[in-house]
Amino acid sequence: EGGSRRRSWGLLVTAGVGGTLVALYAVVTPFVTPALRKVCLPFVPATSTQIQNVLKMLENRSGSLVDIGSGDGRIVIAAAKRGFKAVGYELNPWLVWYSRYRAWRDGVHQNTKFYISDLWKV
Repeated sequence: EGGSRRRSWGLLVTAGVGGTLVALYAVVTPFVTPALRKVCLPFVPATSTQIQNVLKMLENRSGSLVDIGSGDGRIVIAAAKRGFKAVGYELNPWLVWYSRYRAWRDGVHQNTKFYISDLWKV
């Protein structure tokens, strides 16, 4: 009985470690692989100043905005809050899902769309 119990714990620990490694790989890979491309385009979030500069350029304008390489959706969401129909294209699926969540949370999901897409193929 003692050997059976140890074997069960061993399987449980192995499954836990294996599951953790698979989950870690799934989360980290989309953030690391852009650095391995021929043209390195890592995710760098837009600063508040950069967002304000974009919004300043959009003053007295209306219509649509497209953000290629939208990251976590900060610019798209800020533009949607100003009444724009805004679309973001981003290669990293985690960032796209997070952007969609933030747009929903901020109440602008009707005016935003986020797509998983390579910016070189948009």
